[in-house]
Amino acid sequence: MSNAAPSRTRDDVIRWGVWKMLWTIAVGTVAPGVRLKIVRHVKFPRRGPMLMVSNHPCPWDVMMVPFSNLRQTHILGTDQLLRVPYFGWMMPYFSMIPFKKGMKDPAALIEVERRIRRGDAVLVFPEGDRTWTGRTNPIKPGIGRMAKRLGVPVGFVRVSTGHMQWPRWAKYPRSIPLVIEHVALKHYGDEVSAEQITEDVAKYVSVDPYQVQIPPRSFGSRLAYGLPEFMWACPQCFGRSSLELVPNDDDSVSCNGCNARWRVDLACWLRGEGGPALDMHIDEAYQRVLEHFGELPVLDNNRYAADGVAIECEAELHQIHYGQVEPEALGLGRVEVFRDRVRFTDHSRDESIEISFEHVRAVLLQVGNKLQIRTAEDNFQISPIEHSTNMWKHFLDRHIGAYRSRN
Repeated sequence: MSNAAPSRTRDDVIRWGVWKMLWTIAVGTVAPGVRLKIVRHVKFPRRGPMLMVSNHPCPWDVMMVPFSNLRQTHILGTDQLLRVPYFGWMMPYFSMIPFKKGMKDPAALIEVERRIRRGDAVLVFPEGDRTWTGRTNPIKPGIGRMAKRLGVPVGFVRVSTGHMQWPRWAKYPRSIPLVIEHVALKHYGDEVSAEQITEDVAKYVSVDPYQVQIPPRSFGSRLAYGLPEFMWACPQCFGRSSLELVPNDDDSVSCNGCNARWRVDLACWLRGEGGPALDMHIDEAYQRVLEHFGELPVLDNNRYAADGVAIECEAELHQIHYGQVEPEALGLGRVEVFRDRVRFTDHSRDESIEISFEHVRAVLLQVGNKLQIRTAEDNFQISPIEHSTNMWKHFLDRHIGAYRSRN
């Protein structure tokens, strides 16, 4: 990396001014609201280039992790934030560097390097996506290559209670202190490989949700809201779409198939209270569902054997155009997943759109739990009417993976 520091542009100065304003707002409002607690095991540098890496369990991470750094920190974030109504256009001025999630984006990496060369700090979430259950997602191998290319100190951050403070599946947050730890600061020499750096990232930022204790003076309500949409099958009897909220009890769910009933606690454990229900953490419950449906899940074995359709339902289809807030509606119809493609048939026009697995670059659940399929040229958004988007994401991931292993 060149030693010559690039000069600051007009946008750089604006971003710095916005950051100062946000800092003032965060100090007085957001930080007290999320009951922020910063634990500094090491001291991060207040000046000079630095790459920060952090796990990503909570929506507040994008604001509170930079806030914990006590200096302007730029964030590598999904370009879908640019589509947030009213506020999306402002994101670049919040020191965000937008990138095309799930794909290689050289322009974003060039901008990261530019700001690092200028002597700034940049924050990256190396999981590539926010965790659903609290267990840290696998670390993307590109983070090691990025750190080695940049050649600057790496600050490791762990958000240890974010998955309890506002789980990704939950509709409402809980009043639980958001604990952010500055775990380690590493200077890597040329002899350290990118793979070794990636291993360090996994070691320092990972959280085991089974081991995190509920902090004192924590409380919450409506703890079960959102769980039936995420848990698309009962973890006891594995009936699809069978979980539902218990009437007049906002903290409990039950299965209308096997009559199992659980109470959700602040640590994201399901406590069995009725029927055949067993105690289990939500992470374990979700893994039980995935294991039950196997490596190549299908809705109807006979339909799959006859026509090769693994999953189908009524859905709305939209196309996302870069730089536009509102997606283009393509119609309402039937979406089917075959062994090698996705097919959408519009009811009103009796026309079909097919997306070959060969051209799929990524399947993503974006901001607002929007299911998107990205190719090199297009970005389609599927909104299932009959099924959970989490269920469709899982089926698509497994069948696209199987297609790639065959080809």
